Amino acid sequence: MAISNSFASSLDLRLLVVFDAVMRKASLTVAGDSLGMSQPLMSQSVSKLRQYFGDPLFVRTSGGMSPTPRARELAPKIAAMIQLMQEALDGSADFDPVTSSRTFSFASTDFGVAYLVPKLMQYLASHAPGLRVRATNAPRYGVDEMIEQGEVDVGVGSFAINRQSFYQRRLYYCDYVCLARREHPTIRGRLTRNSYLSAAHAMVAPLPSGYEALERFLLEHVPAARFAVVVPNFLTAITLLPSSDALFTVSRHAGEHIGRLLGAQVLELPVDIPGFTVRQFWHERFHKDPANKWFRDLIYTLVANPDGSLRGGTRITSDSYAPDD
Repeated sequence: MAISNSFASSLDLRLLVVFDAVMRKASLTVAGDSLGMSQPLMSQSVSKLRQYFGDPLFVRTSGGMSPTPRARELAPKIAAMIQLMQEALDGSADFDPVTSSRTFSFASTDFGVAYLVPKLMQYLASHAPGLRVRATNAPRYGVDEMIEQGEVDVGVGSFAINRQSFYQRRLYYCDYVCLARREHPTIRGRLTRNSYLSAAHAMVAPLPSGYEALERFLLEHVPAARFAVVVPNFLTAITLLPSSDALFTVSRHAGEHIGRLLGAQVLELPVDIPGFTVRQFWHERFHKDPANKWFRDLIYTLVANPDGSLRGGTRITSDSYAPDD
């Protein structure tokens, strides 16, 4: 991306960094803190940006500084320009996890977090003790915006991201198992179709992206009266497991992990419910960033199946994106 002399002379390039920070943080104060700038200086910078682009850019609302359509149009272009400048300044310097104190972040479901974080922390404690991890609960919609705006380094899950500015890498395929408390009065080590469908169930609503097949099956085959409890997230349901006779259907990876922690029965499903593919996603802005690449490769190494696909990641295009491949 070429930057003309007239452009550079008419707009301080440091203002683009301010624009990017406000776009990501939705707050002048938070963005200023991240840049080490005072509130008055941030306000002056945004005023100059508004004057240059002839648009309010950010409007104060109850949810913070909301971008205008013009700001949303400019955001990916300015982010790409900043990335180019960072690459030019950083050169091809390698990332050294042993000496770095960086915080890496990822978005996933709460079960995805419970499955991945212990593996990450165990590895980092031995190989990169200065690094930190921040896990964020992925919303059902909008995780692509979190990744694009730099709120998280990667997303890990069965997300329906099909935008061409993203890369994806397959990690593993996962089916479902059923959890029951060890002292369940009627279930001992196995389930039949009848015992599964007639039992009381605990259900999370809404279920996260990727769990659509499970949600459809339960709603179509289990009478509404058999849902003993509906809770907002997986971990809340797990806290009920030791004292409830309700069954809890979860992904195999999470179910086996929770079963070991709680001493619960981990039972094979007596019904056919299609599983889902877990991938990691990242934005093209960070595709060549050495630190981001190291973190992506670490996640792949820790959780991918031996037959997991391409280590480098594949660019999402209108032709190549296939949620079930």
